[in-house]
Amino acid sequence: MGHFHLLTLKIKDMSRRFKRSIRKRKEHSFIYIFTEGKKTEPIYFNFKKEQIEEKLRQRRIKIEINKNYKGGYNTKSLVKLAIDFIADKNKFDPELDECWVVFDKDDFDRNFNSAINKALKNGLMVAYSNEAFELWFLLHFNFMNSAIKRDIYNKKIEENYKKETGDKKYKYNKTSGVLPLINLIKDREKNAIRNAKKLLEQFKNEASFVKKNPSTTVHLLIERLNKLKG
Repeated sequence: MGHFHLLTLKIKDMSRRFKRSIRKRKEHSFIYIFTEGKKTEPIYFNFKKEQIEEKLRQRRIKIEINKNYKGGYNTKSLVKLAIDFIADKNKFDPELDECWVVFDKDDFDRNFNSAINKALKNGLMVAYSNEAFELWFLLHFNFMNSAIKRDIYNKKIEENYKKETGDKKYKYNKTSGVLPLINLIKDREKNAIRNAKKLLEQFKNEASFVKKNPSTTVHLLIERLNKLKG
């Protein structure tokens, strides 16, 4: 698997200072986002970070990206790393902070269910995708409820992009193809959120996350970030 990045959203509250009975409480609250992917997801959430910064600059809410954590992680080890992170009370305050893990199924059926359940049991928030993060991108264009392979997601993204822009040379990839796509779909989040919720509703009686294909909970994190805009 690839490297992952930790995105840190630093929310500064100027109205009051937090204090504990024994020691001073942190002045800022944090949203930590651990992403399994090293390219697509960091690019996308960095874009979201910049959107939020523009809206909240005057409210003294600052967003920072922390790239100190690097290494090869799969779904299971990513969750373990995040759990270890929030267990460090010098870094994570459960009263003020929250932590999200972002990953997809990535053909690891055996680990997918256990990783999600372990994350939720240990207080993490989960933004998963089954099969791939690209499902979230496609839901900006239209609703789809057919299980397809990961490479087909890329082809469908290219088809939709070319149809919308007329750019016949566009190729979706994990680096140069991401930002043009994000700029195209950035005003369609409500559509994607609605479609993601509709997908989950279809699987409301299914306990296995592996069998919820296709589905995603990325919209839960997006809704959370959008609330920071006020």
